[in-house]
Amino acid sequence: MKYIFIFLGTITTIGITGMCGCGGSCAAKSVHTNTQQAILNPQDSIKTVTLNITGMSCAGCANHIHAELAKTGGIISDKIQYPGNIGVIQYNTSKISLKEIIAVIEKAGYKAVEMKDRRKTNTADN
Repeated sequence: MKYIFIFLGTITTIGITGMCGCGGSCAAKSVHTNTQQAILNPQDSIKTVTLNITGMSCAGCANHIHAELAKTGGIISDKIQYPGNIGVIQYNTSKISLKEIIAVIEKAGYKAVEMKDRRKTNTADN
């Protein structure tokens, strides 16, 4: 009988904290947006990139990526979507490169790949 209560307690704890390993900080759906005030110089170039981010299993993962990007200089805004596994990041190219942004995400434990605009690809193929 004691083991049944221990088992049920364990199952309840797993159900409350979730199976994703985030400790229950996630929600069913998450979109995190960060926009920083930026003072731009005329030589600054702003670019927006859309990334396919794999390895996220919950909204806590999106929170983690958002937090890491928020600590990174040159990031103007980020929108990390889970579910959807999409990251839309606006950045100052004179302060950070796309390669460095991807490295920040990969250091956090996820995989990121730039999504190319399919309309441009299809037009070029025709």
